[in-house]
Amino acid sequence: ISSFEQIAFLQRLYRNQLPFQVEHQRLVKDVMINEAGPNWILRAKTGWTGTIGWWVGWVEWPSGPVFFALNMDTPNRLGDLAKRQSIARKVLRSINALPTAP
Repeated sequence: ISSFEQIAFLQRLYRNQLPFQVEHQRLVKDVMINEAGPNWILRAKTGWTGTIGWWVGWVEWPSGPVFFALNMDTPNRLGDLAKRQSIARKVLRSINALPTAP
């Protein structure tokens, strides 16, 4: 699956347009909450094939969502997995899609 396909799937989930009951889609989105502020919510999910690590999701703002999909090689296997979120958070902050850390 490509990053573009991940984003397309996330957009459908965000809009409750997947072929599942809306209640189940809402439950999945609730489970995906990683962090939230007064006017934003970060929803994301990790994934790992054993060689490629994923962190995909979106940041919800009153002005609309910002979707993201990061995948990276993990040659150090478990030692590389924490980098997924760190890298994605830095990129999201650099484009003002995620507030700076306190």
